[in-house]
Amino acid sequence: MKEAERQRLEQVPVRFASVLVFSKREAFELCEACAEAERALLRSGRAAEAARMAALFELAEGRMVSR
Repeated sequence: MKEAERQRLEQVPVRFASVLVFSKREAFELCEACAEAERALLRSGRAAEAARMAALFELAEGRMVSR
């Protein structure tokens, strides 16, 4: 990407949706990736980062609802 294009994109306002919707498969993959990352961080001695990843997993898991 050219520098001018990158700068232009950085100036565009960003709006986030109030709700994120994941398919069941995407939600499963999100939780799986968080759990794998937490284990890898623990194995490498990065307990603080692993705890943050565990908190992210718990947040995602706690927000899941069946429809």
